[in-house]
Amino acid sequence: MKFFLENRVRAGVILAVIILITPIFGTWRSVAVQAGRVEKEFTKKDQFGETVSATLSDLAYHSTLFADLYEQALEKDESCAALRRAAAEIENRGAHPTELGCEYTIIERNAETLFNRLLTSGKYKDDVRAAHMALCSDVSILQKYDDYNDAAKKYNKLTDLFPASFFAKKQAIVFE
Repeated sequence: MKFFLENRVRAGVILAVIILITPIFGTWRSVAVQAGRVEKEFTKKDQFGETVSATLSDLAYHSTLFADLYEQALEKDESCAALRRAAAEIENRGAHPTELGCEYTIIERNAETLFNRLLTSGKYKDDVRAAHMALCSDVSILQKYDDYNDAAKKYNKLTDLFPASFFAKKQAIVFE
């Protein structure tokens, strides 16, 4: 205490440092807590024993299967290749919700494109139809994980603000 009383400048400098560090630490802590909530919801089991992570893995599997069956029914094209790449990225980086980018959206869009091509060709039957329906089911299930999607939206909103954007990992994926 005597250290501060003897020199007001020293006390002022230390007080200023504390004032500057406190909001930075508080922001870092807020981001860490919200990121923990997102990760918890990502791996939390629902009433059927499924997790967002497992459903995302199923989506990658069904996307690859749909692409394989599409190629058997019609020729390989860019939409099919994009679907495969997105599914592979989900398999490789899907263990953490902030590691994924736009792969989910790529799967949704390209699956729709391939579905429309199959319909117009008249080859939307049997196995390819079942694979597409499984893919659509996975997308629908992911959109219904309200607790996860709410936590991811809150995390993304928090990390958009200054100074949280300095401490945040990438944005968490939201299934809409």
